[in-house]
Amino acid sequence: MDIRLVVFDLDGTLVGAPKPFARIKEDLRSGLIGIGIPEDLMGDLTPMYESLLRISAESGRDFDELYSILVGLESERIEESFLFDGVLDVLEFLRGMGIPMAIMTRSSRRAAVKALKMHGIDGYFSVVSTRDDVPPEELKPRPGQLERIIREVGVEPTKVLVVGDHGYDVLPAKSLGSLSVMVTGHDAGRMSFSVDALPDFEVRDMAELRRLIENLLSTYVVVPAYNEEKTIGRVLDDLLRYFRRDEVVVVNDGSMDGTEEIARSKGVRVLTHLVNRGLGGALGTGIRYAVTKGARLVLTFDADGQHLVEDALRVMKPVAEGRTDFVVGSRLRGDVSQMPLVKRFGNFVLDAITAVFAGRYISDSQSGLRCLSRECASRIRITCDRYAVSSEIIIEASKNGCRIVEVPIRAVYTEYSIKKGTNVLEGVKIALNLLFDKLR
Repeated sequence: MDIRLVVFDLDGTLVGAPKPFARIKEDLRSGLIGIGIPEDLMGDLTPMYESLLRISAESGRDFDELYSILVGLESERIEESFLFDGVLDVLEFLRGMGIPMAIMTRSSRRAAVKALKMHGIDGYFSVVSTRDDVPPEELKPRPGQLERIIREVGVEPTKVLVVGDHGYDVLPAKSLGSLSVMVTGHDAGRMSFSVDALPDFEVRDMAELRRLIENLLSTYVVVPAYNEEKTIGRVLDDLLRYFRRDEVVVVNDGSMDGTEEIARSKGVRVLTHLVNRGLGGALGTGIRYAVTKGARLVLTFDADGQHLVEDALRVMKPVAEGRTDFVVGSRLRGDVSQMPLVKRFGNFVLDAITAVFAGRYISDSQSGLRCLSRECASRIRITCDRYAVSSEIIIEASKNGCRIVEVPIRAVYTEYSIKKGTNVLEGVKIALNLLFDKLR
């Protein structure tokens, strides 16, 4: 993937401390009472910084006076702070890959800089953005703070990976179209409240984070294409929002239109069959190429415009996190309102036939959106040249012990994409092809 900047949260992500933020909140309350702030004016002090802004406005007290109490408590807490295991390994890895890093924190600048210097990691970050550096209305979870960091580094939002331990880290990333990772296993340093926000990826600790980033940086996208000049340009533009050009592999399967020229104009890898070999031949060529190039993940993506890149990220997630070996993006587990009834029926029949040979049922065996780990992709032997390959891949994966899961996806059906792909006649051919191939 095309990751050009990694933005880290600080507390709860890189640095922890024995004293929880709930205790800081109690101490802040005591400090405010000590300078004469009525307790009934305080509320529950969640979040603390915004609560101080409100209390200052409602009481007429100088904000800096109130704020100094919070800054002092944060700085005192840092004295007992520690780096989480594996942090230095991740930072060194990213530095070695030449990927810039930044800090985005709701802590004060005094506390943040103290933590970074105390643990010797201040030199890793080209930008350190604290709550003192942005207006309150831009502080995360609002997107302004992240937007400033991205602008200063000079990258596109979709080329940014945000790593944090809280929904407040995920929300600005979602707002700008950046990728997000939530670290779920760090309890020391997590804020005293939670918000619902679904990250693109989840890891328990820094060791898992490094493996995840290694997987993301070595993900190849295989796009089989036969006479797709009407859609291939837009499909590639969407993929290139998140993937590097040399990771996107278009297999031009003997197209007789402008498919190859359009793909080459986008700067992606183009492999060309001199004659049309069919979907199986194209996928076989693309997957073999990706594995040969060292891909850790292989994503397959149709060229007719029916898949969404956002769904591709969801399909990648379990494989990138190391929780499974093979994910099928299931249109039948998502919104099927746009899927023609005849396709739904045909898929059901092919799913049943596939299940007989695979020994397990997959609700959308004919889906073109799938993700395989390197190990699983290396075990699969593709012999079917045409549409039967979709079933064959599942059968091969199951036979070779790959862990398989399904993820719901949407399919964007247009008049063009409905004409492509399988139909009743193709379904019969697939069934016979599978039968003859597996019985011989």
